[in-house]
Amino acid sequence: MAATVSVLGLGNMGAALADALIGAGHAVTVWNRGAERRAAFAGRCAVQDDPAEACAASDLVIACLADYAATDAVLAAPGVAAALRGRTLVQLATAGPGEAQALAETLAAAGVALLDGKILTYPARIGDAPTMLAYAGERALWERHRPVLLALGGASALVAEEPGGATAVDLAWLSFLYGSTLGLLQGAAFCEAGGVDPAAAFAAVPSWLVEIAAEAEYARGLIARRDYRGDQASLDVHVAAMEHIVGSANASGVSDAFPRLHVDLFSQAVARGHGAEEIAAGIEVLRPPAS
Repeated sequence: MAATVSVLGLGNMGAALADALIGAGHAVTVWNRGAERRAAFAGRCAVQDDPAEACAASDLVIACLADYAATDAVLAAPGVAAALRGRTLVQLATAGPGEAQALAETLAAAGVALLDGKILTYPARIGDAPTMLAYAGERALWERHRPVLLALGGASALVAEEPGGATAVDLAWLSFLYGSTLGLLQGAAFCEAGGVDPAAAFAAVPSWLVEIAAEAEYARGLIARRDYRGDQASLDVHVAAMEHIVGSANASGVSDAFPRLHVDLFSQAVARGHGAEEIAAGIEVLRPPAS
């Protein structure tokens, strides 16, 4: 069922969001501070040069701006707060601690409902079935707008009702993204040093992801129970493998900074008595001490 949706911000990601919504058949209105980005959507959907008019055009307003400060600046523009009253704002900017909660309180006082969302992908995969956007807010609000928001990512979900919940999942995504990307680049460097085309490693990534998914499911249960005993591979074995990578890096001239970080962190877990347990025990080094 078609809905009215406005998109504020037409950078690479905002434009991808608008494209997906248009493709799904929704009545879309867009706004961007710069006219050139707005002009790219002329003839494809409604285009506004006033953010208040864009907000007034739809029941659901999606803000995809640089950060919360940029969103605050738009919300403070003449007429925007009044135009948003009684509507739902979806905030998709990356948040710092407490920013989502502060925005939720400000909007609630103005009669605006908030779904705080985080985009866990690149623009190229917006709208795909496996793509996930994580949302936090009232469940009833999520259920009301879920059919529209699934057009942005078929695996999207409400992860928490507290406004900051999506931020935690976003930090998990970013940690995984940068950690795995650095690992892939480390692997490419090893391939080059060994006279092998890195394409061989890149081609193996789908197989590796099967292993990562299996490890994630296994670790999830161990962490939930806070019992890291298992029968797959002890942390002592993993640390020995990490030390092997460091030694190989030194021998081949490849940087050892990334594998050495692994050794340093997981060795702390071994020192705390987790050497005979599974690698998931490494979370004990990463958790805040109070937990």
